[in-house]
Amino acid sequence: MPPRCRVVATAAFFASIFCLSSSSAYADSTAAYLSPNLKVGERLSDVFSKTVSIKGTGFNEKVDRISGSADDRVTGVTPEAFIFDEEDRYDGRPASGVVHDVKTLQDGITHCYKGKCAVDSETSGMTFNPLLWGKAPDDIRVGTTWTVTIPRPWEIGPAGTEQVQVVRVDPLNDVITLTRNGSGSGPSSDDQYRQQNGEPMQITTMAGKTIDVSVIPGKTTWRGYTTICKGVIVSDEIMVQRHVTLVSKGGDKFEGEQRSYTLLNLSQDTI
Repeated sequence: MPPRCRVVATAAFFASIFCLSSSSAYADSTAAYLSPNLKVGERLSDVFSKTVSIKGTGFNEKVDRISGSADDRVTGVTPEAFIFDEEDRYDGRPASGVVHDVKTLQDGITHCYKGKCAVDSETSGMTFNPLLWGKAPDDIRVGTTWTVTIPRPWEIGPAGTEQVQVVRVDPLNDVITLTRNGSGSGPSSDDQYRQQNGEPMQITTMAGKTIDVSVIPGKTTWRGYTTICKGVIVSDEIMVQRHVTLVSKGGDKFEGEQRSYTLLNLSQDTI
């Protein structure tokens, strides 16, 4: 199996990477950094967390948090897909057990779980996702930038435009660090899921009354910092911010500022 970076999960927004670091003065092939090169038998484990906070006038700050871990073992590699046995553990929830034949198609965008395939709109994941990162230039170096049009809502952000920049490359270990800065308008896929499933948000007013509200999103901006090793996400952080208007069925309106962020660290060497 090809060598990988040694990664240690920390409470900070990034993982410590024990690799020889160097900046490339010359352009390198992008595929070495961003295309997954997984082999049958490899195992990838990560830890993740997500926080969403809304703070405004007339209601108590609304904070939701979720965290957990994922363990994936590569069971197949075909021209069409990478195939895994996957076990997820969300803190505070019942264990789901191992799910077999989970697939990430070779387009990097389509994910299949329990026989159902869909566009992977998660903010971060195990491998490089062109939906959120776009198509990088064929050759890459520190300072390379490209612009991405994200055509649809994603987990905590809307459709929009993003600029990606390369801030570090390590050609010895095929490690690259990217920043992403973007903006857009409209709902996130989390917003759409809540609406489609009839799950209103609940807030508690300063008077102590809990009420259901719908969320009207304003302009959204985001920034993130991500390290990738041979197409596998080693560490990822992203902060999304937007203004929101919260409207109750009775017509009450509350203005607030929402920030959402996710953190992901690869927590175990490939074995």
